[in-house]
Amino acid sequence: MSWRALLSHNLQEIRITFCQSNQSSEGLRNFVVKNYSDLKRLNPKLPLLIREGHGIEPVIYARYDWGKEEKKVVTNLTEQEVEEKLKELCLMGSKFDRSPESEFDEVDIVSAYQKPILNYRPIF
Repeated sequence: MSWRALLSHNLQEIRITFCQSNQSSEGLRNFVVKNYSDLKRLNPKLPLLIREGHGIEPVIYARYDWGKEEKKVVTNLTEQEVEEKLKELCLMGSKFDRSPESEFDEVDIVSAYQKPILNYRPIF
C-alpha cells in the first residue's frame, strides 16, 4: 500500500506554506502543483491546507492525534526530496497513539483493500 493513501490514517492535517516567487520554495511549489490532486483523491477527508506568503520559508506541518505537531523545513529542496520529507511525516504518524476520534467506522480507500468483496444480488 502506498504511503500516500495512508496520510488520512496517520495524520489529522497537513499545512504547507511557501513563497510564491522565492527560489528556495521552488521544489515545494512544483510538488504541490503536480501532486495536490492525487493526494486529495486518495485522502478526500484529510485537510490539506496550502498557504502562500511573500518571503516566508517553505515548511510542511503535520498534525497528528492528541495535538502533536511536527514540521519539516524544505528550503532549497527538489520535488523528490520534498516527497521524502512528506513520506517521513506520514510514517512518523503510525508510531503515535491514536485518539478515539480517529477510529473510522466508515469504509475508506485503505480499509476497502483489506476487506473481502461481498456480492449482493438484488431480490425482485
